[in-house]
Amino acid sequence: MHIGLFGGTLNPIHFGHLRSAEEVREALGLDEIWFVPAAFPPHKQSETLTPFSDRLAMVRLATAPVAYFKVLSIEMERPGPSYSIDTLKELRRLHGSKAKFFFIIGSDAFLDIETWKGYSHLTDFASLVVMGRRHGDLERAREVISRAFPEHRVQDKRGIYVAPGREAIYFNPVTHLAISGTDIRRRAKTGLSVRFLVPEAVRRYMRENSLYAQPLPLGDKRDRSPEVLVQEIASEVSENKGEQVIVLDMRGRSPLADFFIIAHGRSTRHVQGTADKTRKNLRKRGIRCRGIEGEHEGKWILMDYGDVVVHLFYEPIRGLYDLEGLWSDVPRLTLK
Repeated sequence: MHIGLFGGTLNPIHFGHLRSAEEVREALGLDEIWFVPAAFPPHKQSETLTPFSDRLAMVRLATAPVAYFKVLSIEMERPGPSYSIDTLKELRRLHGSKAKFFFIIGSDAFLDIETWKGYSHLTDFASLVVMGRRHGDLERAREVISRAFPEHRVQDKRGIYVAPGREAIYFNPVTHLAISGTDIRRRAKTGLSVRFLVPEAVRRYMRENSLYAQPLPLGDKRDRSPEVLVQEIASEVSENKGEQVIVLDMRGRSPLADFFIIAHGRSTRHVQGTADKTRKNLRKRGIRCRGIEGEHEGKWILMDYGDVVVHLFYEPIRGLYDLEGLWSDVPRLTLK
């Protein structure tokens, strides 16, 4: 059998994952796709990762209607970080020559493959399938192949690289669906709909199990009331050049937090700087951020302070999501 292996955190699995897997299966004539959620991904912070049991359950719900989609929990069945090389070795030990494996990886992840454990030996156990979603992905992938897999040489114009005694490397274009797990988690935290971004069964599971929406405990609040806390945080955002700071009183309106603070910056770098300084200064006063998302891109940074959630936007993105308009009937607090 020819088996595609689709890994990653899948936090949560969404239509972008499913469509990419379907297109790879069709293009390479694979018999099945096995989804392999990472239990303890070495490149992620495990303390902010949704429990493996929930991610696994959502993958099973998403793939259940498709007979040739299977789900493996193999990465939870061994201790330590979920290194892909170890998973491939174990699958080869279990299945021997009965299965030919195709390890599916996004082009963004492939660009960092030289940081992976045992990356040069991946093709000892499986072919690699690099999914390209954007213009220029193939050229960047070729540069990585020349460094990380120097024995592989291009076979034809379709982007197949072969090497004696090794499995091949395929470059496979797939449809680019602008869906990300980060955006889905952020939407869930702010009460925005995730319908049509994830399968309906996954959406229901998220809602029924309060995934991504339940606020984390604040930790050391030093007896601050939510009213005092939100004033301190909002003032710090303003002091660190957050523009047009507003505070929405969400008490009785949202199960996520008592207050939303919304502000923006004129560039992604401006937003990143505001978030970084705000978090550091508040930490010095015993106010700890228990979760942050979007920091790398700086288009929409969400900072979770338990009773208070801070939304820092790049200015055009603030207008696009328009949280103030979404909650137009919610009282605004006056900053002191």
